[in-house]
Amino acid sequence: MDNYLEIIKKAWKDFVENGNLSPFIKPIIAESWQRCKKYGVDPMGGVGKVLSKELLELRIKENEELISIAHPIMENIYSLVAGSGFVIILVDKDGYLIDVIGDEEVMEKAVELNFVKGALWTEKAVGTNAIGTSLYIGKPVQVIGAEHYCITHHSWTCSAAPIHDEEGNIIGCLDMFGSCHKAHSHTLGIVLAGAYSIEKQLALIRSHKLINATFDSISEGMIITDENLKVKKANDMAANIIGLTLEEILKVDIKDLLRDVNLVNTVLRTRKPYYDVDCNFYVKGKRIACSVNAVPVISNKKTIGIVITFREAKYIHDVVSKVVGYTATYRFEDIITKNEEMKRIIESAKRAALSDCNILIEGDSGTGKELFAQAIHNYSRRAHGPFVAVNCASLPRELVESELFGYEKGAFTGASKEGHPGKFELADGGTIFLDEIGELPLDLQSKLLRVLDNKRITRIGGKYEKILDVRIIAATNRNLREEVERKNFRGDLYYRLNVINIKLPRLVDRKEDIELLANYFLERLNRKNFAQRKRFSPKYIEKLINYDWPGNVRELQNAIERSYYLCEGDVITEEYLPDNILHNVKISKINLGAILPFEALEKENVKNALLQCKGNVDRAAELLNVSRATIYRKIRKYKIDLKSIRNESK
Repeated sequence: MDNYLEIIKKAWKDFVENGNLSPFIKPIIAESWQRCKKYGVDPMGGVGKVLSKELLELRIKENEELISIAHPIMENIYSLVAGSGFVIILVDKDGYLIDVIGDEEVMEKAVELNFVKGALWTEKAVGTNAIGTSLYIGKPVQVIGAEHYCITHHSWTCSAAPIHDEEGNIIGCLDMFGSCHKAHSHTLGIVLAGAYSIEKQLALIRSHKLINATFDSISEGMIITDENLKVKKANDMAANIIGLTLEEILKVDIKDLLRDVNLVNTVLRTRKPYYDVDCNFYVKGKRIACSVNAVPVISNKKTIGIVITFREAKYIHDVVSKVVGYTATYRFEDIITKNEEMKRIIESAKRAALSDCNILIEGDSGTGKELFAQAIHNYSRRAHGPFVAVNCASLPRELVESELFGYEKGAFTGASKEGHPGKFELADGGTIFLDEIGELPLDLQSKLLRVLDNKRITRIGGKYEKILDVRIIAATNRNLREEVERKNFRGDLYYRLNVINIKLPRLVDRKEDIELLANYFLERLNRKNFAQRKRFSPKYIEKLINYDWPGNVRELQNAIERSYYLCEGDVITEEYLPDNILHNVKISKINLGAILPFEALEKENVKNALLQCKGNVDRAAELLNVSRATIYRKIRKYKIDLKSIRNESK
């Protein structure tokens, strides 16, 4: 080693004085000397410049993560070389010393060169040295004795290796500094291993931080257990949902929390995940309904834990409501009228909306009962909650209860294996609109009354009651008071529903609105089909006003749409009206001498509705105020030739 030091010293002198490069100089060192000469570095200098205390503190703060990871590794390295005259140094990406550990006697000598925290140790600042050269070329470097460009460093040796982040960018370097007579190739190996350890630890910690941030940012509750079902980790959302602190969750027995599910048999032993299972968390005497997923964690063909994710059932129902379309679109501003009585009804409905009372809306078919129900919902404090509309007449009798109140898994043959929430659950926090309430079977009326009384429901096959916050708006085209007298409707239910009554007038009783509504429907069609704007002839409007409109606003809208699409010109004339409106066919009293059987009348009524609607079953059902399923049953029952009707209407 001493012989090598002498050779290098002579080569250095020849380069500094004459500019000659000896072939004995390592290429890395030779290139660095040339750079230093170009930079104008003084070969007789080599004392590093030190940052002010304030700037050093700022730089240390910027590299806080790097220092916290590197310092323990530096201490481990120093424990191997303590007393051998070496110092371990951590440097940031710009070449500033930010952490130093080493033998006191060596550190005292290093102070003379300003080889201390805050010193700049780049090639430009102090010439060729392991730190500056390593940062420049991005590779491990060992510099011994006179290989240093500045003479003040010739009694030292230093070995440095760059530290990279996950993207391969240099974020600093690790260096060992000591007497040149103790230089050894193993020193560079130790430094390289240390730098590699720092890189791996940094990547691991950042990976953990990313995982933890992801873990805590997901919108679901998450609990992770080991193979013994001991809780190992939980996120903030889990704590929020079940009402425990993270510390409390770590101490709880997961089998006590989730009593409805046998996690051992269901997940640990079968190694199969299960998804979207409705079950309860039992916490401090409370039940919290959730939708739960449980996925086994498998390593080396062995289950080593379970990842449990969950959401509150209420949240799931809100999502379902949005996806399925359980929203109210109409507002009071959408109700078109000049009629003073109708305006008074709107003001009454607004006042009713501000309360949480049950509301009964009465009116003939087509008068806008659901429009009013939606407007009431949107005017109330529940406007941001779901609006769930149920047509009681269209539900098959055997499915009414399960549709309204839901069912648990296995409640009956054909039931979904996960169970199913009913319309009342889906309306939680909002409004349920029970249209055609008069068609509800008597046995279901008593169950509905119970829900009205205590705001709780029990699913079919369920053991527990669910507390709900639902506002009920019911509607009917029947006279429910008469139905109560006939024992077709429960009186107690009628009075519970009829807290606030809204009775909608027929269109014939608000004649001044006919032209207004007709123009509104026409303008809407014009906006939809902007290529050609159409208008009504005076005679067309006259025919509309003189008609009685038994189907009310719905019938008027259908008539306008029919005329609009049949008319090819710009002016819609009366010839495009349906025959019954064109010829003003009014419903007259039945001639007692010519009474027809009920079924004959029903058949004729269904046939006429289909003819008027050109064979469109959905529109005919709306016109007759019956369900689509009902009208198909009548078509089959009376052997009505639907194909012939459609051909006749072309």
